[in-house]
Amino acid sequence: MNKKEERKQFRASVTTALEQINPDYLSYDETEFWMIQSPYEYIEYYAVENRLYNTALALPLARGLHDGTHRKSSIVKHGVSYRLPYVIHCLIVCRILLDIGVSLPKEEEDIVLAAALCHDMIEDIPFPNHGKELITECHLDPRVYETVKLVSKKKGFTLEEEQAHFQAIMENKLSLLVKLSDRSHNVEDLYNMSVWKVHEYINETKNRILPMCKYGLEHYPELYATLKILQDKIRSLTQAAVILVDRYEVREQELREQVRLLKEENAALKKQFKELWEGD
Repeated sequence: MNKKEERKQFRASVTTALEQINPDYLSYDETEFWMIQSPYEYIEYYAVENRLYNTALALPLARGLHDGTHRKSSIVKHGVSYRLPYVIHCLIVCRILLDIGVSLPKEEEDIVLAAALCHDMIEDIPFPNHGKELITECHLDPRVYETVKLVSKKKGFTLEEEQAHFQAIMENKLSLLVKLSDRSHNVEDLYNMSVWKVHEYINETKNRILPMCKYGLEHYPELYATLKILQDKIRSLTQAAVILVDRYEVREQELREQVRLLKEENAALKKQFKELWEGD
């Protein structure tokens, strides 16, 4: 069988699987597709060329299941601003791993790329069965579900639960790759967060994420090049955010002092006016 026939057969197998999935999981706003078209089609092409079944299946699922939600960032076209569909984040997290390259067997590469596309689903999609639908209804490999489950953070974690959460991610190289790729994109977008959220993100990056990078470099030598690039990117962008936040807070303090002095001046002027009025 030549490559053209292999591609055709592969596409047919993906199409057959998609036909068995709830159409509601796959429907999306086609008028917004232009905003995600480039990374979407790049990943689709890569998945087909390399016969990555789970990645090819996860791609339309991510587009459909995240439909209707948006990032805080926007894009301007012909003078009109459009909120970016949330799935752009999932696509970029996957694309980062593609661009850096992961030294994994093809089967594991397929799992990690599919998990990157699905990494926010358990947290953000109200699945009745807590995300197991990725296996039972979406027909993804159970390892995709397990990887996504590991990187999914529950609300209201205790300190002990949080420590266990990050430890479990570190000890699974696929979930570690997804988590670090996710963070490497999110640190690009810190300017869209409130100052207190940036502080929270910086502290978590220093105390949790960078130690995870170190752990990965020490325990997964086959992924050293990939993890080193992610570590350097996360560290440099976090340091830049620290500088910007420090500058913001200095300026904020300066403005607060100016407001205080203006209030004192205003109070003094009111007092003088009252004295003059009463004197008349």
